[in-house]
Amino acid sequence: MRKNIIIFFLIGVIVILGGILVFSNIQNKPSSNIQNKSLIQPKLLVSEEEWDFGKVKQGEKPTHIFTIKNVGEENLIIEGLKESCECIEVSISTTLIQPEESAEIKVSYDTTDYIGKDEKHFHIYSNDSQQPDKIINLYVEIEELPGPYLE
Repeated sequence: MRKNIIIFFLIGVIVILGGILVFSNIQNKPSSNIQNKSLIQPKLLVSEEEWDFGKVKQGEKPTHIFTIKNVGEENLIIEGLKESCECIEVSISTTLIQPEESAEIKVSYDTTDYIGKDEKHFHIYSNDSQQPDKIINLYVEIEELPGPYLE
């Protein structure tokens, strides 16, 4: 009789431990799927987070080319570009960037109506769930052209 109680007790412990292992395994699967899903998403990487055009003469239109790369595992779609000012002109070489591929964003800054230090920015809107609105800051110092001298 005592042997039967010990065997029954051991079987009960084994069943309980087995249930705990199965339950913990079921709980871990959804979180690992979420982690794996974030790995297969598109991911935007920009060559520079900001750009300083330096000192330029008033009226010049300095230009810089940013490289953006998709370091994710799904296609990156650039849904739009938006400038903070009409003085900024932004264009992109392609709006569909496959995994491990790159595109170029060309940015021009029209300094005609500005003098002194200035700061603007532009937005890159994409399907990158971690940063769907990437902001790139632009800086410039505009030197005024000497005016005509009156005598």
